[in-house]
Parts: sequence; C-alpha cells; structure tokens
Amino acid sequence: MLNKETTLEDFLENQDPEVAEIVDAVAGQSIPIRHEIPHRRGDAGTQNIYGEDQKALDVWVNDLLTHKLIETNSVYQVVSEENPKPILNPGGEGEYTVAMDPLDGSSNVKSNNLFGTIIGVYKSRNPAEKGRKQVAAFYKLYGPMITIVLATEDGVYEFAKARKTHKKYFLINEQLRFPEPPKLYGVGGNPKKWVPEFRYFVDLLRDRGLKNRYGGSFVGDFNQVLKYGGFFGYPALLDKPRGKLRLVFEGNPMSFIAEKAGGLGSTGAQNILDIEPREMDERIPIYIGNMELISELEKLFTVCKDAREQY
Repeated sequence: MLNKETTLEDFLENQDPEVAEIVDAVAGQSIPIRHEIPHRRGDAGTQNIYGEDQKALDVWVNDLLTHKLIETNSVYQVVSEENPKPILNPGGEGEYTVAMDPLDGSSNVKSNNLFGTIIGVYKSRNPAEKGRKQVAAFYKLYGPMITIVLATEDGVYEFAKARKTHKKYFLINEQLRFPEPPKLYGVGGNPKKWVPEFRYFVDLLRDRGLKNRYGGSFVGDFNQVLKYGGFFGYPALLDKPRGKLRLVFEGNPMSFIAEKAGGLGSTGAQNILDIEPREMDERIPIYIGNMELISELEKLFTVCKDAREQY
C-alpha cells in the first residue's frame, strides 16, 4: 500500500520506464499550460479534421504535448483529434503510440469551467488498435486542483499537483473504484434528439434519485461519476446515430480507466474496448460508469432493438 507522501515520480519508478516517461512528459506541462490559459481564450482561425473551429488554446496545447511526447524517444507516433495525420518520431525511434485529446472541454475555457487532457498509451506502432490493447490511460483535470487520474494494469490512482511553485504531484487516492450506490448522472446532447429508449433510461435514473450533474467536459463529468458513482453518457441521437465523441481519442482511454475502476464503457451494444477502429476519427455513442447501470442500459437497448425487428 502506498502512503500519502508518495509522489507521482515515486509511483512511476515502479512502472514500465517508457510508460513512466510518457506520463511524466504530460504531467510536466501543467504549469506552462495553466499560465497560458488567460492569454489563449479565443479562436485559432483554423479547423480540425472534423471541420470544427479550433480554439487557440487547443492548438497550442496540442503542439506542446506532441513535441514533449515525441521528444521522449519512447513514442513512435502521436495521434490526436487536432492533427489530420499521426505525428511520427523523426528518428523512427520508439515503440509506443499515444492517442490524445489534448484539450477535452475546450469550449469551457471561455466560461472558466472544467477541462482537461485525455491520453491512451499503446505498446504498438499501429495507430488504430483496439482499446483493449492499451497498457495505460490517464486524464489530467484542470479544476480547483490540477489532478491526474492514471490507470495501469494494477488499478486506478489519483495524484494532485502540489503548490503552484512546485512541479510535483502527490498521491491522494489509490485503487479507485466506482462507489455504490450510484449518486450522479450526466448526459450530453439535445434531449429532444435522444432515442426513446435512452430517454426512458434517464427517467429511470431520475426516479431512483440520482442527481443530474453535467458540465460539458468528458473529463470533468467522468471524474464526478468516478468519485460518487453513477453514469455518464453522450448518446446516439436521432440525427447523429454515431454520437459525438471519438472512439480512439476519448472512448478508449476513458473506458480503460472505467474498467480498471470496476466499471464499464459501452456503445449500448458493445464493450468500447473491444471495437476494432475502422478509421481514426470514428465516432461512437458512449455510456460509461458503474457496471450495473451500464449492463442495465445494454439490456434495455437489446429489448428495444429486438422489439423493433418484430414490426
């Protein structure tokens, strides 16, 4: 058992050296990113590969983290939702692929709400592996504290950055698990465009007394569910049956963390970690949280699908 004086650096000494180097490369950029937030709050005047307008902070953080990750020489390539193609290590070195959403919830910067970074780590040069092949995943959350929630094969650990003059992170939670009974839910998308079975499921959550907490960033909403137990979903919509969130950059890393914490990430029909990516920018509906809730949702969706096929 670790003690509360354990630093992220201490913890990483017992991990695979290359994975430790990758985590440290991202963790070490907290101070410069925090300093840049007030100065890069506008639009960048460019679009990402999805045709979405990029924020200035999006572009800057993406470039910074990509450079720092490639610089480790453990990383063969970085794939990011902000880049049209994988960024390769110019020396051809490294055996790891890092998939990232450099600034999840970037639209929250304008309103000074939660946002963060999502990272999935693969020991592979294939940029489109199943999420099950990840060897680690983590997110960094910018809130009242800057925290890192890191999942390895051993479990899920949370570290908080020390006082702003220090670069160290200290362990604040280990072997995190989704609490029971679940208390919260958060759901994205326009409710008028939810499919009927999902609307029914959300009504069930309300009827059981779960409180609605939705803040517009996957990392922030998931972090609440991880701490209090519950459900997060960005569902299939009537006009967007594939949903909004990306399998490679968001779904896989967060589902890896969820599974290591005793939960589950699902499309409503399939475990997210078992999906073979067809393309780097593939979107999926995401339902994630306590295992019992996700299993209940999957059963409900199956019943509704079977009923439709009979008519």
